[in-house]
Amino acid sequence: MVALLPGFERPRIIHFESALEYAFLCLMLVREDVHHIREQPPAISYVGTDGRPARHVFDFLVTKADGERIAVAIKPMQRVLKLNFASELEAVAAAVSKSFADRVLLITDQHIDRAAAAEAARALAWSRPSLVEVAA
Repeated sequence: MVALLPGFERPRIIHFESALEYAFLCLMLVREDVHHIREQPPAISYVGTDGRPARHVFDFLVTKADGERIAVAIKPMQRVLKLNFASELEAVAAAVSKSFADRVLLITDQHIDRAAAAEAARALAWSRPSLVEVAA
């Protein structure tokens, strides 16, 4: 998706891997308090719930206008439950340094307002043609 945020020098392409990530991005891109979004930030090394070393890559690192950085993991609730992902994410969160993010956030399909995301996507579509020309 081509996007422009205050923290970008010019419009740029933001990659996403699922419809859930797309809905989240649309909702973030229309917010006035979002300054920057980085997809797939560097991996976090942590000790997994099984006691072994592991790595996790967040889906997005969102920087708000006030400087707060939020590491965001996006998963369908069914996978969160099946994989016990909430427990694993707690272990990841414990390893996240303040220089990387101020907090960790799990977003599932139960957190996304589909109607609001669709409205955000429509609003973004109006600005997208001019952004695509600049980003090309």
